[in-house]
Amino acid sequence: MHAHGPKIEAGQILNPECFPPPTELVCVQVPKVFDQVALRDCVTRTVCLKKGGDHCHSVFAFEGATDFDIVEVKVISKTDSLTKPGYKKLKLFVKIRYKIHYSDGSEQLSQTDEATFNLTVNEIYCPSCIAQVGVIKSNDDFWEGPTKTKDPDGTMIKVEALAEAFNDVINPNTGVLSLDIGVFFIVKCECVVQLLIPSYGYCPVPPEQVNPAVQNCKTFNDRTKTPFPTKFFPDQKWNPLDQRSE
Repeated sequence: MHAHGPKIEAGQILNPECFPPPTELVCVQVPKVFDQVALRDCVTRTVCLKKGGDHCHSVFAFEGATDFDIVEVKVISKTDSLTKPGYKKLKLFVKIRYKIHYSDGSEQLSQTDEATFNLTVNEIYCPSCIAQVGVIKSNDDFWEGPTKTKDPDGTMIKVEALAEAFNDVINPNTGVLSLDIGVFFIVKCECVVQLLIPSYGYCPVPPEQVNPAVQNCKTFNDRTKTPFPTKFFPDQKWNPLDQRSE
């Protein structure tokens, strides 16, 4: 049993009777995750909020922080392990941009800020990609982006993050805001490889959407056409591994 859930072995299929034999075997080229590490970090930001208009006296109030986004990832250093071939120690620089929502007493305003993190990954399996492939890339290569950085050896370091702001303190007169930005990170080492997988053919074309009837107060108040919702919360995630075989 792993710390984050049951272990699934290669070749294991849950409910194999639900899967017909594949129609073919295909070779696909995909970024494969060789290893990943979870870590967390927290920084304190001090931001001077700006007032919106020319009113004489502003009373600032913090309302929240949203739209967290990774805008830059840099590999500062990558050191080979002396005892484990393929393992490395990484030092990363990650920049996260987010939006601060506040009021100056007269207007609802927003201001962009950035938080930077220096991460150390003590050990991650990140071998050099043996095949060096030369291709013509478009400007919008979906394998690369601000959350990834590609090394000369072909490996890609990808960073995913879940961030939130808390412990906020604001001076209502000056607009000086202090808040903590806590982030859960997952650092992945990827290589573009070719994998042989079973296939059921191409994905079918979805059915054409049906344009819904125009909603108005008459149809809304008609209980047969617009029934009252049976639940106000989303479904809980179902884990097929929790199902006990009968």
